[in-house]
Amino acid sequence: MAGFGFTEAQEMFKQEVRRFTDAELMPISKELNKTEAVCWDVVKKMAEVGLLGIVVPEKYGGQEKDWVSWGIAAEELGRASHFPALCSVLGGIIPSWLNNASEEIREEWIPAFTRGEKLCTWGLTEPDSGSDAVSIKTTAVRDGDFYIINGEKLPITVGMGADVAMIMTKTDLHAGVKGVTNFWVPLDLPGVSRTHIIHGGWKPLAAASIVFDNVRVPAEYRLGEEGQGFSMGLGVTDFARVGLSLMGLGTAQITLEETMDYVVQRKAFGQPLAKFEGVSFKIAEHTTLIEAARLLCYRTLYLSDQGTNHRKETAMCKWWCPKVAFNAVHDCLLLHGRIGYMEDSPIEQRLRDCMGLEFTDGTAEIMKIIIARDLMGAAARPY
Repeated sequence: MAGFGFTEAQEMFKQEVRRFTDAELMPISKELNKTEAVCWDVVKKMAEVGLLGIVVPEKYGGQEKDWVSWGIAAEELGRASHFPALCSVLGGIIPSWLNNASEEIREEWIPAFTRGEKLCTWGLTEPDSGSDAVSIKTTAVRDGDFYIINGEKLPITVGMGADVAMIMTKTDLHAGVKGVTNFWVPLDLPGVSRTHIIHGGWKPLAAASIVFDNVRVPAEYRLGEEGQGFSMGLGVTDFARVGLSLMGLGTAQITLEETMDYVVQRKAFGQPLAKFEGVSFKIAEHTTLIEAARLLCYRTLYLSDQGTNHRKETAMCKWWCPKVAFNAVHDCLLLHGRIGYMEDSPIEQRLRDCMGLEFTDGTAEIMKIIIARDLMGAAARPY
């Protein structure tokens, strides 16, 4: 990426993911995106070609590639559906969560995800708190060799299909950021209950409300020491937000390509729609914006591969790229007219999926606070 392009290995990987997406996912993408449940057949197919463990160490069954390659998979899979794209994104984040777990726990869980046998989710948001991890009310109280967890996480992506969740809790209600502690919580433990939440978009990701009622979690499932959960969560979001951004750009790109085909063939007033500047200029504008957003994302992942801090760049990706994707898909729908608005069209569902990216894992406003604080320090901190 230093020369504004992929390496030969990254380009080959991109072509491999594109072939898989075109062969296995595109034929079922319209039906998949409207299904209100996790599609395990897709998960298994992704596991077979290594797309659930791109940055996972080889000893856990992964490919141990770089973060740029991980981003490539998110974008290419996003062309078909946000479901496989997010599964791949999560596959890269899980080892980061478990860096603070014992080797025994890592050996138990990471290969299971890489093989497509298990799914994981992340429990931060609650009914009264979104991106504000300091305000969470879910508690974890030490009881000998266990912690007793009580609270509700809502809404949790893949909540209905996940086997385990990384749950952020409060072990000290009065310690602010130093009171946040994370746990690795299997969701089949007694006291865990789930309720399906139906969204306008991200349907196969099967969101849920997850309630913890005196759930006894072994102390060895605590991730790190008490009070370290907030900083741990920030480190994970630095990757997740870029992956989400690239998912959306992949969706916008395929929609733009389909729209170009449509306006070349569709005629009005005796000539193709593409002849009208009101149509062709929109195509040109969105192509430019998607390319610029894509470069921002891959530059951010390149910085990560170099071990360079990229929190500001991550926030830039997360507030801007979903907006670029949504606007592109929206205009493409308008260029299709009523055809694009019909349920039989994939575009109307893509529009709702891209809208979900604008607030998932941090709103644009939160991202702009992060950027301003990085640029100007405490003077730009609103709290």
